[in-house]
Amino acid sequence: MAASDAASGRSVAYWVNLVDALVEQAADDAFDDSGVTRRHWQVFTVMSDGVRSVTEVDERLGTVLGGKGSTYSLVDDLRRRGWIAGAEGELHVTVAGEEAYDELRTIVARNRERIASGIAARDYEVTVATLEQIARNLGWRPGA
Repeated sequence: MAASDAASGRSVAYWVNLVDALVEQAADDAFDDSGVTRRHWQVFTVMSDGVRSVTEVDERLGTVLGGKGSTYSLVDDLRRRGWIAGAEGELHVTVAGEEAYDELRTIVARNRERIASGIAARDYEVTVATLEQIARNLGWRPGA
């Protein structure tokens, strides 16, 4: 079956773009009370994993952010909130940042549950695996 032969007549590109936009909006809505965005969350997550510089954050998130430039302003905003401290190359998550991250992780978990609602676990796994294979077919490599 060709990518556009699905029952709806819509291509995989249509659905991927639509779902991406809806996931982005759902995340921003979920984070609304916290004053952060999905992009803040993505930056905060890699910082919590031990990334120590904006350059490293950019490298890790380049594909996710679609080449939309540096994450400097997001890192700077997290620093102003007191969630990240230190000089470039020595950035680290603060105690207040760890607490905020735990609160945000709860928001993310609820949002992920909403996204997967009504979808069997196996179907969700197959969908993710299929999207990963499509990405590989188009040249993506893990760690790239």
